[in-house]
Amino acid sequence: METDIKRWHTQSCKDRICFYLIIRGIAFSYTPDLGIVFEAPKAFVDLMATTLMIAYGCSLKPIINELK
Repeated sequence: METDIKRWHTQSCKDRICFYLIIRGIAFSYTPDLGIVFEAPKAFVDLMATTLMIAYGCSLKPIINELK
């Protein structure tokens, strides 16, 4: 399992993503240009996107991109 921590940003499903990050104790910030910015391993982001669709009511998979 890959544990390399990367920076991610998203404009999708902001309310649900914020809630998901808050309950798991992941620090994040918000800027109007980038949206929600946080740091996590890729495995966490993949699991988060799937969980948001299955359990949190996102009809589409959230678009979460690596910040370069």
